[in-house]
Amino acid sequence: MTTGRPRSTETTRYLCAAAYLHRRFADDVITKVLEEEHRAVAPSYGVDIVPVVRHCLTAQRRRLTRDAVLTGLLLVGGPLLLLAGGSLPGVGLRLAVLAWAVIFVESCINRYEALVRLLRNRFNPDAAQPPLSRRQARLVRELERNEAGNVTVYSGFSPFVGCGLAEDGWSFALNVGKGRRDLHDVREPIPFEVEELHDEVVSALRALGMDQLRIEDRLYVNGQDIRDDRRFLPNPFARPGAWADPAVVRHYLRFPTQRVRHYTCLQVVDWQGELVLSIFFRCTKAGGNLFVEASRFLLPPLHDRYHKVDNLRATPDVAGAAELALQATVGTVPVLLLAPFHVVGRLLSRLTGWFNRLSMRRAIRANPSFDYGATTSIRQTGMSPRYRRYFQRLDREMYVKIVEQRLLDAIIQFLDEHDVDVSDLVERQTTILNNGVMLSGGSIQAESLAVGAGARAKASQAAKTVKAAATSAGAKP
Repeated sequence: MTTGRPRSTETTRYLCAAAYLHRRFADDVITKVLEEEHRAVAPSYGVDIVPVVRHCLTAQRRRLTRDAVLTGLLLVGGPLLLLAGGSLPGVGLRLAVLAWAVIFVESCINRYEALVRLLRNRFNPDAAQPPLSRRQARLVRELERNEAGNVTVYSGFSPFVGCGLAEDGWSFALNVGKGRRDLHDVREPIPFEVEELHDEVVSALRALGMDQLRIEDRLYVNGQDIRDDRRFLPNPFARPGAWADPAVVRHYLRFPTQRVRHYTCLQVVDWQGELVLSIFFRCTKAGGNLFVEASRFLLPPLHDRYHKVDNLRATPDVAGAAELALQATVGTVPVLLLAPFHVVGRLLSRLTGWFNRLSMRRAIRANPSFDYGATTSIRQTGMSPRYRRYFQRLDREMYVKIVEQRLLDAIIQFLDEHDVDVSDLVERQTTILNNGVMLSGGSIQAESLAVGAGARAKASQAAKTVKAAATSAGAKP
């Protein structure tokens, strides 16, 4: 099992930069990720969340400082200038000029001090400023521990929250009581437990030697089912735990329940976090049958707006200064008028936060099925529906084939060594490994020909499917 804080990636860098480029993003990260004390936080795969949160805190403090200065100009400087005998138009003009200067200076600091450190080949995730308050520092430490967890508490239908777009997976059931034929004899199958098969598959996948491949065992439980389970919710008025004892994880590998399921997550993180392929593998025995399933999910690259930091120059120039001056000119009036509301909202945030927590406690007491689960992640929220590079699409296809080929080979070899008849499975393997159809274009879409234990995909059927798909997409078959 692989755990621990994820390595820094380009995706981490882009989201750190978004803290300064998009106010709404920084506020959402702080509110919904850092300060959410009653719901689980979904994993942001391919992202080191700690520096992102720290940069969001820094960006929020800078905006608050700017807004406080603007509020002082508007509520104190304006009346003083009027009392000094200034005319209303003259005072308004002076306030506008001063406000423009404040906004311009803050923009220059963000551009040439903060964002320059986030340019490619200059990014250091550990250089982010630490939180100033003890409470925020404690929440960041808890968030860092959660990133190394092995439990996902989810909300809603899909347990694989934060993994992106659902792709078609596959499954099959096999009678493991049917022995393989050896010449004229039928061998008696050797009994085995699912842990043995699981360990053999994991060992075979590790033998691939792929640096991009991350393998971990996780438990998935719905946020409405943990109220009375202290293993996942030690305190009903706090955030669910993200860590379970390895013995508990191992137990659910062999004995899954309706509410708690074990999955082995086979995750490929490539293109510096811009491409995250997740394959969730599970095997279980029911009577004399082995059931194996694999579900695929894809996190495409971040949306184009998160890549704007790469267009910035490292050193000040006339064009860059002119751009910031123009942006300050356009934004002076709305930023100045909204500044007092932002300051008041920030000053009242502790009080409103206290009321919100009190209200949440009442809701938890009143509702035995209170949902503690996570709904999404900041990585998933920022994903684009399209690939950014042609080779990303090809690499995704390559990783699917390599991982699933080794996965199925390991299962077949294990069962064959235990004298189980795998002839049906060998036939299905071809169907599973060739169920992808690649169409022209960069959009993400499901591309399956045949899925399931009884599925069959003949060459003629595949050709018809490709032709129909290409026709519907407006492409030449």
